[in-house]
Amino acid sequence: MKRKLILISVICTLLLLLLPACDAKNAGSLKSITRPYIAQYECTSATFGGDDVLKKFEYIEINLVNKKDMEIIYKQKGGDRKIIKTTYSLNTETRELTAEIGIYGYRFKETTKIQNGKFTISKAIGRKQLIMNFQMK
Repeated sequence: MKRKLILISVICTLLLLLLPACDAKNAGSLKSITRPYIAQYECTSATFGGDDVLKKFEYIEINLVNKKDMEIIYKQKGGDRKIIKTTYSLNTETRELTAEIGIYGYRFKETTKIQNGKFTISKAIGRKQLIMNFQMK
């Protein structure tokens, strides 16, 4: 009986010492540890040939739904909400996001790097440059 009491008190002491080290508030969620890039990103600026095109939209968002599916969600001012579904791939070592999208019968493929929850899409269309900056919501 005395052995059981000593064993229980040692276990309780260890638990009291170890539990404060496991701070649930500051520990990351399972998603943040495994796939922190899976999130919704909002467009913070968008220019085409130097002209601000973001002012024509209520919002433009990219939603990484899971480890392969992506949605581009946007709404023009005075227009309806649109969702374009596509797929993407991400190199977790280099954090390079690659996606392909079809618009008006043309296929566009772009690769960008996610850094600190932000990325930039830069694509030449004709003689003008489209530059879109996104950040995690």
